[in-house]
Formats: sequence, structure tokens, C-alpha cells
Amino acid sequence: MLEIKSNGTDWNAPVQPIHTLLKKLDQKPLDPVYEGMGNFIIKYKSEKHVENLRYVGCTHFLGHFATIPYVFNVITDERVIIEELTKAIRMNQERLDYEQLRKNIFSY
Repeated sequence: MLEIKSNGTDWNAPVQPIHTLLKKLDQKPLDPVYEGMGNFIIKYKSEKHVENLRYVGCTHFLGHFATIPYVFNVITDERVIIEELTKAIRMNQERLDYEQLRKNIFSY
């Protein structure tokens, strides 16, 4: 199952394919504020973690970028997509520009 609720320039923009999100993750830093909201990746392991039972066993990818208008809200149980997005997001969080943004946000 792959449900792309948002993947584009805003929450209601026409949905772009996953490879577009992967390309953006390679190019631009995410917004570190999402670290406080599941750190971009939320796993729905059991019924108590999710209201909609069809999402049990799925992974939810949610966030936006810090320097460009681009948001994503993707729910899937497809192993390859989960692995690709997880790797790309974690690599993005290792970028120097991401770390600088993170320091600016969390230095209060």
C-alpha cells in the first residue's frame, strides 16, 4: 500500500512521484522542526498507535523543507519505499546546512 497525501510545493499541490521527493532530499535541507513531531518518520506498529486500522504496519513520512516550498505526507508499507525514504531522510539530517538550521532552531 502506498498513499501519497501530499508531495509537492504545498499540502494541496498536485502530487509528485516519490523519485521527486528523493531528489529534493538529496539537494535541499529538511526543516528540523519536524524532529519534535516524530523526526519525519512514524511507524504504526499496532492498533493503539493509529486511528485508521488500515495503516497498522505502515510507516508515515511527514515533513517539509527549510529553504524551498516542498512538503510531503506519505504512508506506506512497501519495504523498498520505506528503506529508500528512511535512508534519504537520515542522510539529509547529516548535511551541514541541516545541522546549522537545527542549531539555530534548538539553541533557545
